[in-house]
Amino acid sequence: MRRIVSLLAGTALLAGLPAVANAGPAQDFCFDADANFTPAAGGTKGRVNILARCEAMAESWRLDVYVNGEWWESTTGGKISAVREHWIGVDVPTMPKPNDRRGNFVWAKVTYKTGSWENTYREELGWFPCKTCTT
Repeated sequence: MRRIVSLLAGTALLAGLPAVANAGPAQDFCFDADANFTPAAGGTKGRVNILARCEAMAESWRLDVYVNGEWWESTTGGKISAVREHWIGVDVPTMPKPNDRRGNFVWAKVTYKTGSWENTYREELGWFPCKTCTT
């Protein structure tokens, strides 16, 4: 009986505490649905494309592209309307050195923002040959 009274008293005390507000939504508002690099055969320059899928409006986005772990190119953009897919992309110049005959690994980091709410994703675009590389 004492345990039941203690539990009830503890529950009553907790009920009197103010509710703690959630710092942000429990799920991501944007994510990446697809990604590609053109030309499809790879190469040392081209275009990185990301298919963004948003469940709510994103106020802005940023796309950073890396090759062999080194920053390659970036771009930013404005709003993506609620609940839609939207292609974002950036033209990339000749890959930074060192290029490697064995191939170059390309990936992109996409950041979506709305106020202080932010989602970041990494999209791996894969290994691309570099037939003209000498190192």
